[in-house]
Amino acid sequence: MLVNITDNLTQEKWEALVAPFEEETGIDVEIEGPTGQSVAESFPALLASGTAPDVIQSIFPSEDTAPEILDLTDYEWAAGTPMSDLYSTDGKINVVGVGMQAQSLLYYNADLFEQAGIAEPPRTWAELDAALAALDEAGVATPIAFAADWATGVQAQQLWHPQQNLTTPGWQQSVADGSSTLGEQFEPLFEHLASWIDAGYTTADDVATDSGTQEANFIAGDVGIYPMGSWFSTTLAASPPDFEVGVAAAPVDDAADYPGPMGATMAYPYMVWNGTEKADDATALVEYLVTDEAAIATQAEMDHFTREGTDTSSNEYASLVQEVTDKAPSLAVPGNQTVGDHALPVAGFNPKFTELVQGLWQGAEPADVAADLTAWYDAESAG
Repeated sequence: MLVNITDNLTQEKWEALVAPFEEETGIDVEIEGPTGQSVAESFPALLASGTAPDVIQSIFPSEDTAPEILDLTDYEWAAGTPMSDLYSTDGKINVVGVGMQAQSLLYYNADLFEQAGIAEPPRTWAELDAALAALDEAGVATPIAFAADWATGVQAQQLWHPQQNLTTPGWQQSVADGSSTLGEQFEPLFEHLASWIDAGYTTADDVATDSGTQEANFIAGDVGIYPMGSWFSTTLAASPPDFEVGVAAAPVDDAADYPGPMGATMAYPYMVWNGTEKADDATALVEYLVTDEAAIATQAEMDHFTREGTDTSSNEYASLVQEVTDKAPSLAVPGNQTVGDHALPVAGFNPKFTELVQGLWQGAEPADVAADLTAWYDAESAG
């Protein structure tokens, strides 16, 4: 099994996760980390070299790799896994996961909110603007923190998911069929971001600061609001701040619609290579990982996620996230998914979006960033 190796998803933890399965079934599971910089980079290379793994974790089918993935639709257990319908292709299941990781979250320093006279977390964009102004007025170093590299674009999208999916449900399909453009979908967000940059609530130094440092800044009490996915709760649990942390859903235009659809990704996605000579063993392993209660709990401790009907709240911050996600009326997949019935049909969206949105911190106009995003999509979809 090819897996993602990180500070919290260590080789040792992966081996401990599969050990009960090995003991019960007698099947030996070899855990492999990426041969390149990531699983996404390694899997195609391993396919090309004829050494593909039986099971692949942490990525989703791409246009190139989808034909190499085993169809799991006929496995009864697969249909009951979280978000399998949102990641299906032509109604068929080829990737399954353990739960879902909420993305459209605002972590906030409740002590700084109180000092700034903010009685409740913002529910609307107007209330968010007012909260940032109050934090700034109170002398908070960074009213809202963004980070460098991949984080900038992801954080921006996380903020926008609820309103975007209220305004245009299934916006990816609207872009794909030409009834909308990427620029139209995101220009309102760019205008919000530009107004915060102009006001000094976030600065160019933010998008030159790595996410680990920004997380440390939040924990140190220097940040009012930090937009980030549910996985940040694991970091908070490892280094609890000395202030009260609040978690709220990202805002919408009209408080009556709050909370909006929650941007979310499948947690711990697993795929099986359709060329495996050990399909029974591979599918048995995946079934164990996504349905066994003990395995689910172990994975939740490794990296937090939520799952309907299962308490995966391993710490107080995860419990706060769980409370927020339970109130979401629906889930919405992000724009970086490129294969499936709910996908944006071009590759490379996240890095291009991040590159362009970072230009706002360098003085680019929202309309120009929106136009460049549309032009990129048109070029990519034209082949």
